[in-house]
Amino acid sequence: MSLAFILVVFSVLQAAEYRDGELFIEVLLCSGQKISIAAASGNAEVCFSEVDLPITRILQTPLNVSLDNPATLLNWGYLERVEPWHEDSDGHLRESFQWQDSALMIHRENLVFASQSFADKASAIAWTKANGKSEKQITALPMQSPTVCVSDRSGNKTYLETPLHFTSAQDLQLAGVKLGFSGEFILKIVGSNLVVTHFLPLDEYVAGVVPNEIGAGAPLEALKAQAVAARTHAVGLLLNNRHKNDGYDLCNTTHCQVYKGKYQQNATVRDAVFSTQNQILILPNRIADTTYHSACGGKTDSSGNIWGGETLPHLVGVECFADAASLDFKKESDVRTWISDFALYQGGASWENSALSWNTQISSQQLAKNLGLSKLDHLVINRRGNSGRIIDITFYGNKTVRLNSEYKIRQAFGNTKSSFFYIKGSYVEDDQGRVVIYPGGTLSLYGRGSGHGVGMCQIGALRMAREGRGHHEILTHYYPGTQIWENWMEYGTR
Repeated sequence: MSLAFILVVFSVLQAAEYRDGELFIEVLLCSGQKISIAAASGNAEVCFSEVDLPITRILQTPLNVSLDNPATLLNWGYLERVEPWHEDSDGHLRESFQWQDSALMIHRENLVFASQSFADKASAIAWTKANGKSEKQITALPMQSPTVCVSDRSGNKTYLETPLHFTSAQDLQLAGVKLGFSGEFILKIVGSNLVVTHFLPLDEYVAGVVPNEIGAGAPLEALKAQAVAARTHAVGLLLNNRHKNDGYDLCNTTHCQVYKGKYQQNATVRDAVFSTQNQILILPNRIADTTYHSACGGKTDSSGNIWGGETLPHLVGVECFADAASLDFKKESDVRTWISDFALYQGGASWENSALSWNTQISSQQLAKNLGLSKLDHLVINRRGNSGRIIDITFYGNKTVRLNSEYKIRQAFGNTKSSFFYIKGSYVEDDQGRVVIYPGGTLSLYGRGSGHGVGMCQIGALRMAREGRGHHEILTHYYPGTQIWENWMEYGTR
């Protein structure tokens, strides 16, 4: 395998680029051994072009794309060193995102591989042992320009080399998902799977996120706040390079953010996105972490309480409801008072009201099963966070199970909306202030809030917007100490 070959293969796996003053990114739409392409209605023309050739093919939907020879897709190489990238570099281009001088840069490196290549990993490992090399430097390499077969309705087959660009002016439905996407797409092979991404400007991506995160009918200022938060979160995810080995920049699920293209977009959503175009939140020397959630239930929590580690200065937790300021949600008695006695505003959509106040039940037997216990004797709430969410709890039965993850606690109690709840019935506090509960056959839970409770509370943002507050005020309330920054694309690629 030649080094020049490696360059051709890998330089296309990540295709983010600055184009005419905008950042274009790749967002995952689907992956699999086979992918169907259909028009959202009627038939559509799809224009395919191979990256390295000027030839284009126009094919009519419906189409099915499959791997031509999946058994020969992978090879193995040994990474010798990493160098700065230059236009005359004789190696493999690797791109990653970095934050420097208050700007997002696409950082380029030259990866130099040994001249040997290997048909399987075992052979590569044997070579490293024989030559005193580290196994950690072994890397899976795709074969050169692997081919896909595109079949149309009549069974006609077209063979094309990947990676492929394809475009359609009409909405396409991919892999049977009933959502329509149009514009520019990239089809590549990663590992042994086909991967299809949407290649689009960052703000078009944000427009496809906002209505699916806060609702298309939200007030304009709440939509603007969500747009800035979503855009900042997207840039932060790019900096984490979490999908650097997957062949795309961002996925389309809650792992990144929910992206559904044009679905639920309307004029107000697009106004919110493009009137705040390029706006992100920053702190000195870094981009802000603009995580968000559906409903805090009274107060937001600190990042350190919920996820551990050092608390970020703009994610320390704030009051969302003025009445909550008089209570300490770390105390069991105040939690019960707040959830039982304080009425919260109930004027929004049904999902808002159901997130503000809820109750559910779980049997002791089911709770024990969820924890891997054969029986449950009692439980001890060791600690609540600023928002009242249980963040440390111990269960005693045939063995002891301790959970200090807000998410795992929710899962244990049957996937509750949040861990901000109390268990109905009596309790005692031990000499360390921990809450001890001996549950009966059924536990009745009374709670508030939905989600982890860190960052912007979407219901709080909706309420503030309905009260006439602007998106700047909403954002600085939930992310104190941040500022809006628009010149983060100044430096481009280095």
